[in-house]
Amino acid sequence: MKKRIESIDKKALVSFLIDILFTLIGTFMFSVSIHFFTEPNMIAPGGVAGISTIVSKLTGFQLGTINILINIPIMIVGFFFLGKKFMVKTIVSLVSFTFFLNYVLAELPVFKGDPLVATIFGGVLLGAGIGIILSRGSSSGGMDIVNKLISKKLPHLKFGRIVFATDFFIVTASAIAFKSIEPALYALILLYIAANSLDAVLYGFNICKCMYIISDKSEEISQKIITEMNRGATIFESYGAYTKEKKPTIMVAVRQNEYYKLKKIIKTTDPSAFIIVSSAHEIVG
Repeated sequence: MKKRIESIDKKALVSFLIDILFTLIGTFMFSVSIHFFTEPNMIAPGGVAGISTIVSKLTGFQLGTINILINIPIMIVGFFFLGKKFMVKTIVSLVSFTFFLNYVLAELPVFKGDPLVATIFGGVLLGAGIGIILSRGSSSGGMDIVNKLISKKLPHLKFGRIVFATDFFIVTASAIAFKSIEPALYALILLYIAANSLDAVLYGFNICKCMYIISDKSEEISQKIITEMNRGATIFESYGAYTKEKKPTIMVAVRQNEYYKLKKIIKTTDPSAFIIVSSAHEIVG
């Protein structure tokens, strides 16, 4: 029993350390986006990072320092609603973000070219970085905590869309602060790119095809799915609305790269099979 408990503890520790590692990787990508692309071009990327960008430009204080100061009260609230484990990983992300910005990246040259280029690269890196952080049960702090609470209340909404909605107000504030609509317009484009990049990281690897197959040879097709593709399938009892003829319907979910193999199996087994294909953005279990 003692050995079993020790084994579970070791697995939990390894899992936690892996989460921390990926949190640091995602935070570094987030920091690179801010330092090289968004801050130099006065693009407020939403969230506390966006607020910090505005305050930094107006006061001259380091963005990383402002970011951590604004986050302190939000972190305190987070401890009560989101759990200690989540918040510990969030603190790691928050502190490392400030460290990367103020010390690791501080002396490196930034991009001050075409703002559209900065918007595209900044958005992809920002969204992917936050996506990696969230995928490990952490957050970058600030509005991520607020958005996480909203997501818990409205789980049917994709997280990237929630982020886009809440960040819109900060982008509007940046237009007022910088007295120019242009950076705000670029910020809106950046937020859209970042939201899609974030969703691609969180949901993209789970995108599958869900197929419904109606065939006279449903038993033969289902056996080939099991033996040749090592996949399970569900068979529904169904019949035609017009003919009233009974024909079982096979439902099967496959990865993108397995779709054409399955389609070939169906067509070679029964060329007249009727197939319905839809995209499944997330499969659990």
